[in-house]
Amino acid sequence: MNEYLRMLYLARRNWQYLVGGILAMIGCAGFEGAQFGAIVPLADRIFTNKPIVLPTGLPPFLVRYAEQLNNMDRTSLFWSVVFIIPAFYLVKGGLVYLRGLFMNTLAQRSVTDVRGDLFRKYQDLSLDFYSQKRQGELMSRITNDAGFIGHAISFGLTDIFYQSILAVMFAVIALTISWKMVLIILVVFPANAWFIHVIGKTIKKQSIQSQESMADLNSILAETNQGVSIVKAFSREKHEIERFDVLNKKFYRAIIKGIRRSLVLSPITEFLAALAIMVVFLIGGQAVLAGKMSFGVFALFISSLISIQRPIKKLAEVYSINQQALASSKRVYDFLDWKTLITDAPGAKECAAPGNAIRFADVSFRYDKDQAGLVIKNFTHNFEIGKMTALVGPTGCGKTTIMNLILRFYDVDSGVVSFDGQNIREVTVSSLRSHVGLVTQDMILFNESIRENLRYGKLDATDEEVLEAARQAMALEFIERMPEGLDTIVGDRGMKLSGGQKQRLCIARAILKDPRILLLDEATSALDPQSEHMVQQALDNLMKDRTVIVIAHRLSTIRHADCILVMENGRIMQKGIHDDLLNTSELYARLASYHFNQ
Repeated sequence: MNEYLRMLYLARRNWQYLVGGILAMIGCAGFEGAQFGAIVPLADRIFTNKPIVLPTGLPPFLVRYAEQLNNMDRTSLFWSVVFIIPAFYLVKGGLVYLRGLFMNTLAQRSVTDVRGDLFRKYQDLSLDFYSQKRQGELMSRITNDAGFIGHAISFGLTDIFYQSILAVMFAVIALTISWKMVLIILVVFPANAWFIHVIGKTIKKQSIQSQESMADLNSILAETNQGVSIVKAFSREKHEIERFDVLNKKFYRAIIKGIRRSLVLSPITEFLAALAIMVVFLIGGQAVLAGKMSFGVFALFISSLISIQRPIKKLAEVYSINQQALASSKRVYDFLDWKTLITDAPGAKECAAPGNAIRFADVSFRYDKDQAGLVIKNFTHNFEIGKMTALVGPTGCGKTTIMNLILRFYDVDSGVVSFDGQNIREVTVSSLRSHVGLVTQDMILFNESIRENLRYGKLDATDEEVLEAARQAMALEFIERMPEGLDTIVGDRGMKLSGGQKQRLCIARAILKDPRILLLDEATSALDPQSEHMVQQALDNLMKDRTVIVIAHRLSTIRHADCILVMENGRIMQKGIHDDLLNTSELYARLASYHFNQ
């Protein structure tokens, strides 16, 4: 119940629709009861022309009502019923419509809220979260799991309230007529409840397995779509199809197992209820034959008992739906409850643009906190404003990690990173990153126009500013050749552009932001020598009064750097300028020979 209430808490912002839906359900149930109550006058007074005979001990108002019906003219009663039926179903139909409208609106608004909450949480989480989770798993939470919760609210919650109201109403009718015979039915409920509980537990377990299988399917789908060029280049289409088929069949088996368990609930509950009704029919039938109860009253009693079976059956089905939804709810809360590591400290101040230096003071850091190995070890250095600092070293030495720490994608394990003496953990994250421009070798573009991709660095930029940034990044020439110019859609991850074009747009995006700090991680790796030279000139103009930190494996990118840090195993081995390091650093000379084509 705690899990179920927590799932319903996801719908808390739309409670007014739940209230409206419950009121409509109560009205529908009332008309349903009145519909069954019409059995008595129809059977006894209209069709058999016999008086209504009630069991002894009923409430006085029911006795008086029966007497009034007995005293009414048979023909008048018949025409009253004929004219009441259309009005009856008209009002009931309106209530059914409102019930469906309120509950489906509640469900869809709640699903929208859950998806929004998840997406906002994804944006709020730090990079350590994404290093532990698969893309397909994140997609599955927003698509499948949110959908299961919506289904449980629209259908499950509707049936829980409506079918429960019906079951109580039919039970009250039956109890009013003969509480002794109802006791026979009650013997069935514990057996039903136990059976539903046992099957429900297996359904929940199976639902978790099926949803995990769907996450696996989403993951492989995302991987193959993003790496489609590699798949085709290595002719691995058949391998990927076989890999997908294995997971697809695994998902099918998990779904079928859950369906089998769900389907077995209905026939078992119906069979147990039928046994109890059979016994009641034998006892009640004898009362009718003895004249202690009229046929219409007994028909109402039997109809009520049979009608109780329908909501119980529906509630059993709802239990199955809810078990699936509870599994989804748990998976959703696993993400919503995830602790965000990178947050603003209490009382965090706005970060001023650095005017002197970015300082690393005895910084150590590891990505996996459960492992002993440090990626950065006792790193100390001042990155001076207006200077270009290059980071070189073998793969895995910690170059990109330095940039990640400046952007505060991660927090240091020990030591301090500061801007002009201000610890970056004491300033707001957004104000810190507002001073930093980043260009990476990943060339991340969004499936929007060139204009919108460039404005990602400055949302209010004018077209003139966008074009100027493109010109400085040597992107204007190929943009003007495109039929739609700045309005050209670049495709998913920029698939419609060449590698060099994508890289120049990424550089233009950073230029448009006009940051105080530029972080260039292999930023010119996809450019031809001529374009790289021109872009480098543009970057040289931007470096005035700014700090530029660059990672590159090409000599032309960093040979004029004001300071080069030679790194190995997370430490600074040597520092200096290019010409000096060629003579003083064996590691740098080796890197220059192998990686810089020296």
